[in-house]
Amino acid sequence: NVMVIFKYILEKDVFQRFYRSLLAHRLVNDTSVSHDLEGTMISNLKQECGFEYTSKLQKMYTDTHTSRDLNDRFHEFCSSPIPGFSVMVLSDGSWPFPRPTSEFNVPPEIQMYHEKFSTFYDKQHSGRKLSWLYNQSKGELEWSRKPKSTHRFQCTMFQTSILLLFNHRDSYTFEELQSNTALDPERLDQILKQLISFNVLKSSSGTEGGTLAAENIDLNLDFSSRKIRINLAMPLKTEAKQETEQTHQSVREDRNLVIQARVVRIMKDRKRLKHSLLLAEVLQQLQNFQPSVQSIKKAIGILIDKEYIDRVENENDVYQYRA
Repeated sequence: NVMVIFKYILEKDVFQRFYRSLLAHRLVNDTSVSHDLEGTMISNLKQECGFEYTSKLQKMYTDTHTSRDLNDRFHEFCSSPIPGFSVMVLSDGSWPFPRPTSEFNVPPEIQMYHEKFSTFYDKQHSGRKLSWLYNQSKGELEWSRKPKSTHRFQCTMFQTSILLLFNHRDSYTFEELQSNTALDPERLDQILKQLISFNVLKSSSGTEGGTLAAENIDLNLDFSSRKIRINLAMPLKTEAKQETEQTHQSVREDRNLVIQARVVRIMKDRKRLKHSLLLAEVLQQLQNFQPSVQSIKKAIGILIDKEYIDRVENENDVYQYRA
């Protein structure tokens, strides 16, 4: 039983952060074995740790069902059906995906559908603004350069924007690809290397390692594979590492705020308390993780600076709450 094992986890806040991240990717990529089982797991976690622990997980799960209904209404709104096109609308603040900060040019082949959905959504929800997460978007392209040699590439949106350009020409400079897609050079370099590793594209020099900024990027007209469906949408190593680091950083920040809030709550209730007793109560009351004594002392120092609590004069080991 998974929940039996969960009860033995001391740092439940760390588990929640990573579980939320993995759940988000499963829901967005539709790779869950069973949506009902996902809902059951969230219910079990709620029963064990309370509503606050699972509120964002529950909202994510609800968004997937709401998005299905929204897509049905969108296809009814369109005068003609758009096969294979769907959009997930995610609640801001519930999902672990940061807002986009870099530029990106949506491919002209997709722009029409992009604008049509934006128009539809504005009519459905006046006053709301959509922020498009292109780094979480995916699509499928058909490769048919040779007779009886058709493949289907599962691609990220960024890969799609690059590969669609090769419908017009078989070769581009790095600068031309960057200008057409508006991807930042570092990200573009990583994506091109990824496509080259799949033998879909090739560089003019054919060498590995180093930057591709001075290279010509060519379509590999001799591409062949025994597979019909080929998944090119592999996560970039730098993105996976960055996501893990951001998760750990987020846990540390949240813990500091939780400790401070707990100290304030205890002091508001007790009004006056010795240092050792305050430490003991904080350690006793925090259930989702076990804070270090040093982190509690740091939180107390911050609250003193913020004038939530004071040290009692002539009694340095006693604190009092400031109303």
